[in-house]
Amino acid sequence: RGGRSSVQSPPPTKKELTADGSTAWRLFDVKLPLALDPGKDSFEVTDALRDEACELLGLPIGRTREDGTHLLRDGEGYGVRVVRKSCDARKINEVGFSYVLDVDDVCVDSATVAGGSMKRLDIRPRPKKLERVRRDWDDEPTLDFDSESPSLALRAECAAADDRVVIVGLGPAGLFAALALAETGVPVTVLERGQPVEGRGRDIGALFARRVLNSDSNLCYGEGGAGTWSDGKLTTRIGRNSDDVRTVLRSLVAFGAPPQILVTGKPHLGTDRLVRILRNAREYLVGAGADIRFGCTVDRVLFENTDDTGDGRSVRACGVVTRKNSRGDTGSERPGAPETLKAKAVILAAGHSARNLMENLLTDGIELKYQPFAAGFRIEHPQALLNELQYGEDLASLAAKGKGPLPVADYRLAHQCRSDVEVSASTGAEYVQRACYSFCMCPGGQIVPTSTVPEELCVNGMSFSKRGSEWANSGLVSTITEADAMPFCAAPGREALAGLDFQRHIEREASRMGGGDLTVPVQTAPDFIEGRESDPAALPASSYRLGVVPARLDLLYPPAVTEAVRESLIAFDRKMPGFAGPDALLHAPEARTSSPVRVVRDSKDYQSATAAGFFPVGEGAGYAGGIVSAAVDGLCAAGRVGAFVEGS
Repeated sequence: RGGRSSVQSPPPTKKELTADGSTAWRLFDVKLPLALDPGKDSFEVTDALRDEACELLGLPIGRTREDGTHLLRDGEGYGVRVVRKSCDARKINEVGFSYVLDVDDVCVDSATVAGGSMKRLDIRPRPKKLERVRRDWDDEPTLDFDSESPSLALRAECAAADDRVVIVGLGPAGLFAALALAETGVPVTVLERGQPVEGRGRDIGALFARRVLNSDSNLCYGEGGAGTWSDGKLTTRIGRNSDDVRTVLRSLVAFGAPPQILVTGKPHLGTDRLVRILRNAREYLVGAGADIRFGCTVDRVLFENTDDTGDGRSVRACGVVTRKNSRGDTGSERPGAPETLKAKAVILAAGHSARNLMENLLTDGIELKYQPFAAGFRIEHPQALLNELQYGEDLASLAAKGKGPLPVADYRLAHQCRSDVEVSASTGAEYVQRACYSFCMCPGGQIVPTSTVPEELCVNGMSFSKRGSEWANSGLVSTITEADAMPFCAAPGREALAGLDFQRHIEREASRMGGGDLTVPVQTAPDFIEGRESDPAALPASSYRLGVVPARLDLLYPPAVTEAVRESLIAFDRKMPGFAGPDALLHAPEARTSSPVRVVRDSKDYQSATAAGFFPVGEGAGYAGGIVSAAVDGLCAAGRVGAFVEGS
């Protein structure tokens, strides 16, 4: 997505391949059976793992150094390092762990001599099995932000309020944009509608315990964004080894995340860890000079006319209109008066639920476009069922409640449904196939309400770091095309926001099905397939705390979406027997998987196609999906913002 490369660093040149400790061999798919591995929570380099590395490198197995230590244990600080570790349960009778290892050249050379050979091994690279890499071993992670702009020393020079950068939202994109800008000296004001994690936690506790929904501080709004009260997944499809992703992960470790996230194959944090990490990040930001204001809703971005610069932009962002919420962090019970904040640039990092702000952007002439998204249900199973499906009856207990040597079982499923031809209202393009897939799977988790107003019902999944719940849940969602959403468009001229109108309709209808008061309508998978209401007496237990009631969820969505989910349930049950069984309970609706609207921006300078100095970033603007990709988008945008501010 622009910015720094999202691919692995190039291999070292032949000249660089010297045994001076700067290069190493990277070994892929090094396997250890469960019986020889210390388990999911250990990243120790055991002698059994060293033996496997010896075999791949052609070193003798079973020999030791003079001091009795393993050949691949070098006392000079060189040796074997775990780059990645993941559970391999593809074959139920061969469950174990798969590693990616780096072995120093110095260690290989000394092991060759210690093993009785006077000649350096002639090791040949093999793609995706044995490759050459530069030695880049993570020591103590430190904060290291590269803003991609010339060095800025603006804080002292920019005392005037309208020279600041305003960031709307303190989710992952806003947080990492703020960190990068504050590090380079750009004066930053962050406006977050919700509360800091401490107050947000109290508001969410009141929601769970007493059904008190704070429309400004909940599971969508607040410090850290919607991902804070989720599973805290750090998986990404934008390049796990890219410089930007490594910067994000190392920064999280510096703020208190466990170092294992740099190594584990499926890194996740859990809500409990995210709260502590975000608190530390906030303290760091404030120490760097950032002005963070919680309980502040941005109603409008301000624009002013400017000379046409030749890029089609005739306006520029010059500030925002904000107000203190009725229950802001000052304790005020009445909404504050609107306040205008002038700014040199505005970063929009508002998340996927900033509906009113998107509507105002459309009114102000900012170019928006419909963005396909996904919607459907949360499906929940007993975690024990999934453990047994993945590991078999004999090993399932080793994953119980996240305490054993095996990780609790998860899954990732997708199905391409039968041909389903539709015509786009705006382009006339045909969509021939509809996908249905699992989304944000939360093993050992619970289903939670993500509503932002009482009359609209929405759910998501979350889990804590140990993933110790007796339930597992996942989104089961299907693509919502423009043709699906357009019949729900509220008025001519707002076709770009048809996805928002679709979400509102589904969430209000689901609330009606549940009887209001955030009670969730549910249906067992067999009843959904057959098109009948579930028997209340036969419903399986649910992790959802605010109550469930049987309803005809097969009537909630347009028929094409319902049929896609029905077909996929049958297909997934063939892959995982019991997936669509009587213990599988669908909860409705999962409608906010990502933003249904995109704020169109230039791919190079990240500015809105319509307005200079206006930088839409992250998931809410349509440019990310998940914690890491949103953080990377904010990080990359910060460099463009810094260059824009300096150029202005």
